[in-house]
Amino acid sequence: MKRKKSPAKGLGQQVHKDNHSGRIYSTVRALFLQGYKLTAKQINAITGSNDARKIISDLRREGWNIVDLRMPNGCKLYWLAEDVRQGELFAEVVESNSMAV
Repeated sequence: MKRKKSPAKGLGQQVHKDNHSGRIYSTVRALFLQGYKLTAKQINAITGSNDARKIISDLRREGWNIVDLRMPNGCKLYWLAEDVRQGELFAEVVESNSMAV
């Protein structure tokens, strides 16, 4: 005996192939902002994905200054370059106070 398929089954249900890409991107962003220097293999191990180089490319397109260095074993080490445009807050205050005297 065959079962009839319910006409309501599948209506309003969306099948998402959720690979947690938002979580992966935010994890990689946080790692770089905390100053870590990582290889793609290490990033993949931390995030449980296989998209480290794609994520790094996407972040570079967004304007992140991610630097890489080829290591002797052939891997690349990635890290976020320091933003030299950011001034020292307290150094600027001290200089302006010393000129006022």
